[in-house]
Amino acid sequence: MRSRILQVLLGVLLLSGRALADGFQLDRYQPTPAGEWSFWVDHPWYSSTRHFAGGLTFDYGHNPLVVGKHDGEDFSRSGVVVAHQLSGHLDLAASMFNRVTLSGSLPLVLLERGGTPAAGAAALSGVALGDPRIGFMIRIYGEPDQDAFSISFGGHVWIPIGSDVKHAGDSGVRVLPKLVLGGFKSRVRWSFTGGYLVRNTASIGTIAAGAGNTVGSEFQLGAAIGYGNPDRTFHIGPEAVFATVTSEGHAFNRDYTTLELLIGGHYLIGNAVQLGAGVGMGVLREPGTPDFRALFRIAYAPIRHDKPPVDSDGDGILDPEDACPQVKGVRTDDPKTNGCPPAPGDRDGDGVLDPVDLCPDEAKADYPDPEKLGCPLRDRDRDGVPDRDDLCPDVSKGETPDPGRLGCPAGDRDGDKVLDHEDMCPDVHSGPRPDPAKRGCPLADRDGDTVPDVTDACPDVPGAPDPSPAKNGCPGLVTVKNGMIVILQPVFFATDKDVILPKSFPLLQAVANALIVQPEIKRLAIEGHTDDRGKPAHNLDLSERRAKSVRRWLIEHGIIPDGLEAHGYGQTRPIMPNASAPGRAVNRRVEFRIVDVGAAKPAD
Repeated sequence: MRSRILQVLLGVLLLSGRALADGFQLDRYQPTPAGEWSFWVDHPWYSSTRHFAGGLTFDYGHNPLVVGKHDGEDFSRSGVVVAHQLSGHLDLAASMFNRVTLSGSLPLVLLERGGTPAAGAAALSGVALGDPRIGFMIRIYGEPDQDAFSISFGGHVWIPIGSDVKHAGDSGVRVLPKLVLGGFKSRVRWSFTGGYLVRNTASIGTIAAGAGNTVGSEFQLGAAIGYGNPDRTFHIGPEAVFATVTSEGHAFNRDYTTLELLIGGHYLIGNAVQLGAGVGMGVLREPGTPDFRALFRIAYAPIRHDKPPVDSDGDGILDPEDACPQVKGVRTDDPKTNGCPPAPGDRDGDGVLDPVDLCPDEAKADYPDPEKLGCPLRDRDRDGVPDRDDLCPDVSKGETPDPGRLGCPAGDRDGDKVLDHEDMCPDVHSGPRPDPAKRGCPLADRDGDTVPDVTDACPDVPGAPDPSPAKNGCPGLVTVKNGMIVILQPVFFATDKDVILPKSFPLLQAVANALIVQPEIKRLAIEGHTDDRGKPAHNLDLSERRAKSVRRWLIEHGIIPDGLEAHGYGQTRPIMPNASAPGRAVNRRVEFRIVDVGAAKPAD
């Protein structure tokens, strides 16, 4: 069935413009689908606007068929074949998916009255059924009645059932593909259409082709523009329809070209019933183009009620609540002024009239500028302190402002979390042992051995922490300085082994004592080193094992393991040349580096 239809359409395309048939549909008017705001030039609607529409369109044409001849620029009319023609069109349309609209139109010639029959052509004597039209429209881009620009593609097909009544219908199928551009913005609704009508060449009666009463395939253009209100209840504007027959080289020939101008309006009653009326005239005339045309339409075209409320003026107040829906305004408690602009002459609503307001679009706010009427004092950092008074105009004063510097945040230069205006030592960190008598200051340590003077048994001589009050801070086997626990003797191991010799036990106990007394040492790195004798891989392994051996000894003597780490570096970090025995002896060493200050605690 589908292939048969395609064969018929292909045949029409191939034969159009060649076969001369007797009779064609005289009435050139083709109504837009029911529910559109135009009479002839398409401005499509889709299911975001409505789901369906149906109605009747009545079309009256005066002198749609005359005979005569051209003499240069003048046309000499010899007779009027059809002087009055009244047609009716039953129109139906439905949309789905907010993308496709289908339509149908059934024409009926209700009345024709003529003058003198000519060459076998005469007015119809009764009611005649024309060729039904079916069509579709597909939305490609945008929404014609919501966006400023949209693109739709569609077409129509006429089924030839009225040809037996001469000029009530054509003798063959007609096909019209078309492209539709359109939009709606700022109350202006516009559309432009272009299409090509594939149609058999035909004439009425025995009037010869070329005498102005022959039709065929033609190129069509349409344009419409008009005023429409945002509520989509009213539209008025002009339309223009142009066509020229292209078959047999007749394009743009005066006898084969038509131009009609229309002006019409539509009104929607109760969001459901659409009424329309229009009048027009033929400027260039083919057969079927009257010198005067009148149109009337009535349709049931209900607007969808599930659309969300709109805010036409974009002021944040929906139209149903906006007393001035077309003008931006402000929200008020009074329904009569809600959504309307402030009092005339005061755009920013600050009580200073615009003619004298130096900042008419910016309210003076709570801190008006005494030197600039109607302007606010500037506050770049928005901390409530005007720039002219703010000592830190680009930095907010924050939650803790500096009492001595207006508009500035309180500082903490040494980063000990004691604000500078309260810190008695603003440039010295209070450390792990702050002085309770001097806020923000560390306890005094004259010799810098990390043992505060108040507990240092030797406050003027660098030493090391010790559990014994009599030895705490005094010189011994170790000292604490420069982020290191410095041992004054080497750690001795059995030759080429990781076994600690007993003579180093007192030294390691001194290291353990320092950690016990100073729990703020959070992490200690034990680093093993060798000289360059032997293979590098062996030396690296030996230094790693010796560092781990020292770590085990400290753990076994009361230091918790979490704060201790061991690393071996072999011969890679010498501190003396390995060229001599004394140099190699110095390079064979264990170092204790303080990684983090906080808490390397003794085991419970």
